[in-house]
Amino acid sequence: MVNKFIPGSEPIFLKGNHTGVLFIHGFTASPFEGKEFAQWMHERMGLTVSVPLLPGHGTHPADLKAFQWIDWYHFVRNKYFELKSQCKLVFICGQSMGGTLGLHLASHHQVDGIITLAGAVFLKDWRLFLLPLARYLVPYNYKSKGPDIRNKSIKKSIPTYSRYPVRSVDQLLQLFRHIREDLSEVSSPALLIHSRQDRTVHFENLQYIYDHISSQNKEMFVLEESYHVISIDVEREKVFDKIYHFIQGIQNKREME
Repeated sequence: MVNKFIPGSEPIFLKGNHTGVLFIHGFTASPFEGKEFAQWMHERMGLTVSVPLLPGHGTHPADLKAFQWIDWYHFVRNKYFELKSQCKLVFICGQSMGGTLGLHLASHHQVDGIITLAGAVFLKDWRLFLLPLARYLVPYNYKSKGPDIRNKSIKKSIPTYSRYPVRSVDQLLQLFRHIREDLSEVSSPALLIHSRQDRTVHFENLQYIYDHISSQNKEMFVLEESYHVISIDVEREKVFDKIYHFIQGIQNKREME
């Protein structure tokens, strides 16, 4: 039996012009993280925006057990080629683990631009040392404080899992280890955005990613007030505006070539 979508976690697709953006949500999250982003980019720039739902997400936490990180990557790659068949330019924008998956895609395919929002390639959490044992003894980990977002009004309505299988964390860590080995293969234009106050993915990830990708055109943009889920947090308008100018700059350059 297939579990139904959690209300608000449904995939989003907005048909627009020949520039497309694939937005990838984070671990245990849903396309809700990209909903306002998609609407903003579609209305302001006329972009075609795809915000798919990653396998095992948006239904029931137990569904995550059926998938490995490579399944998430293959899903994202397929969605990328679907969008590429419709658009001349395709940008990848990923929130948290979505940024990791986007970087992995950019390490194997020359995407027109990669945007990470609190992109992750490592975690700093002492509990990870207990993971080899915990995944056999503790089936689920609970989010006692809910999603890491400062915007209290939105925090209450986010469709996300309140718990997740501990074994799925191992898949997340495997993805991180894999992308650290592949970061030097990323050469696409890159915009890396992170908040100093992120309490889930350490701020040091920003500099690490910047230092290890091979992109000649790369920029870091630092937020000061948001927490982790910056695509829907208090500085989201700044994020959208920065992405707008990043995409517009590459569009203008391509038109001149």
